[in-house]
Amino acid sequence: AERIADETGRKILPIQADVGNLSEIDALVAKTVETFGRIDILVNNAGVNIRNPAMEFTEADWDFVTDVNLKGAFFLAKACGNVMKEQKSGKVINTLSLTSAIGLPTSVAYTAAKGGLLQLTKLLAVEWAEYNIQVNGIAPGFIRTEMTAPAREDSRNEWILNRTPAYRWGEPEDLAGLTIFFASNASDFVTGQMVFVDGGFMAGSDWRRRA
Repeated sequence: AERIADETGRKILPIQADVGNLSEIDALVAKTVETFGRIDILVNNAGVNIRNPAMEFTEADWDFVTDVNLKGAFFLAKACGNVMKEQKSGKVINTLSLTSAIGLPTSVAYTAAKGGLLQLTKLLAVEWAEYNIQVNGIAPGFIRTEMTAPAREDSRNEWILNRTPAYRWGEPEDLAGLTIFFASNASDFVTGQMVFVDGGFMAGSDWRRRA
């Protein structure tokens, strides 16, 4: 946070919170408003996943994954949305997933949560349009992060590369441009949308590179 503040000349407020805990969400939003006076942009990017076949998935694992990916996203959006409503403007950007549109085996709770988050994105876009709040979603493909590291170390890596026409893993920086667009005035007439950033993964069927 200090490095970013030094590089940008901006005021930074780092807050650690569990978005699955409603009291921590309320405290997070209150502290942000106290410090900055307003909330213009919310990026719902907290995410966790536990991989197990559906028939072996436990209630505890289900609750953990959905609490962060869906429950937390909604209640954080609700808390920030109330602030944005008073301001008569705001941007909510939800991090969706390929699993918002398709099923990926062994990710049952994650798939359910991200599918639900897509529908929540659409609903909030409709309900909050009258307050000049735009709600959109970015659906990353396979991005090189700590959470996806195991998939780069086994047979899934080859499948992912062959299934992605760009034939590479995405980088976090690949998401920056669309995030900036959704956060800016350029998207004032865009709401309720999901845009894939996936190297063409969702554009077609299984892809094989020419020799």
